[in-house]
Amino acid sequence: MSNPIGGIRKSFNRVGKNKQKNKIMTTENSTRSEARQILFHGGLMTLLSLLSGFTIYFALAPRLALGAHSVGLLQGAILIAIAGSWHLLNAPPKTLKILKITLLVGFYANWISTQLSALWSAGKDTYPLTGKDMPAGAVPWQDMTVTVLGVLSVLILVSAVIIIMAARKKE
Repeated sequence: MSNPIGGIRKSFNRVGKNKQKNKIMTTENSTRSEARQILFHGGLMTLLSLLSGFTIYFALAPRLALGAHSVGLLQGAILIAIAGSWHLLNAPPKTLKILKITLLVGFYANWISTQLSALWSAGKDTYPLTGKDMPAGAVPWQDMTVTVLGVLSVLILVSAVIIIMAARKKE
């Protein structure tokens, strides 16, 4: 005769194992989805920066336009590399979400501030090397926009610290 209690225990064990398996699969899908989003933004940043190479011909500060083009290409490559290694980061999902947001906001703010600065000749004080060659002409709100976006690019440092901590953390 079979033990009815033993059968119930086995079914509870199976349910518990299935819940754990589903939780792991959900985490893997979430990780894969976030990596895919970062990969998309890496490709988008690369495309936008390739197109921004044409702004050299009409920007008020052409040297800075070349700098924006180069910065965007480098940041696109970094985002693609981070997307490829996203699964190696050992951090809670909330931390990874914060990392993704700080990466994207910081990188886009950095590239856009550099590009707008080149187009408007704004933020002379922000760029010590190319700023001295920039012609005057930016209105105060343009300088302020470039400055605010430049401050937001500090988020890149925050994301670098999170990546270092998540990469060093043992499972």
